[in-house]
Amino acid sequence: MTTQTTIASAAIHVVGQYNDAGKTLVSAYRTGMHRLLGGAASRYSNFLGNRQIPMVSEQIKANLIGAQEKVNGFLANRLDIDTSRIVSVMDRVAAGTTSGIETVASRVARVESPVVTSVLNTLHAVNQPIATVSVQIADKIAAGAKQIETRVGGEAVVAKTVRTVKAKVAAAKKPVRRAAARKAA
Repeated sequence: MTTQTTIASAAIHVVGQYNDAGKTLVSAYRTGMHRLLGGAASRYSNFLGNRQIPMVSEQIKANLIGAQEKVNGFLANRLDIDTSRIVSVMDRVAAGTTSGIETVASRVARVESPVVTSVLNTLHAVNQPIATVSVQIADKIAAGAKQIETRVGGEAVVAKTVRTVKAKVAAAKKPVRRAAARKAA
């Protein structure tokens, strides 16, 4: 029965695309966090290296920079471990879902009753357009996730002008003297 196979293959495709999109976003998060940690480390070491701080010797500065590098290394390592675990869980969920879809599709394909086949064909006619739209949406979500990863990774620079919004300055209020406020009351 090919009609159920078509809907099942669409469902499997959607699960795969969402899994890929999720893993892509986790990768973008990992890349962005590594960039953030690296930037903070370089600013910290530049700050300490370029300043003359009273009562702080060069040895203390070197120790502070070394300690910061250890903390940065620890955080980067935890980030890699945690995001790898997330990707692993996502893969297990996707594999379980795909397996469930395939099991249901194979059981439906074994049904030989004319009445059930008629009902299934009707359900297919109703649900096939929805499955097609779901596949298209999943493809767009996966493509959008890849664009986010590319932007975070720094591989492509998007030339958008950044609009600066100036905050309105509140009018300065005249200070009220307490003695004058008491007389008015």
